[in-house]
Amino acid sequence: MKLKDGLILREVAGQYVIVPTGKRVQEITNIVYISSSAAYLWDYMKDHEFEKEDLVKRIMEHFSGVTEEQAAADIDRFLKTLSDNSILDDGVIRGDSLIRVSKTMLDKLWPKGGLSGKKDGGE
Repeated sequence: MKLKDGLILREVAGQYVIVPTGKRVQEITNIVYISSSAAYLWDYMKDHEFEKEDLVKRIMEHFSGVTEEQAAADIDRFLKTLSDNSILDDGVIRGDSLIRVSKTMLDKLWPKGGLSGKKDGGE
């Protein structure tokens, strides 16, 4: 996994907020606030590909008194928030996509009448 590009983390009035830039402004329409612990992870995540286990390990090394189970549950919630808000590039394609295909390509993909099922243009 990795964070999508075009995102920065800012501290505003004592809270951490993920701010989209460039083309991401159109994609990310929610204001996403994260905790100081999540901001600690963000600093690592912005420069690295990672797995959940990497983030759990970092939390366990940085914070005392946190169980591995609690860290894993918190990381799950954090990653879900990022994923739900189109911030996390986790390899899952979400939403609809539209592509244009030329008639020439359609004829190659579906010869003999294309999608209509008609043979050689006839009825």
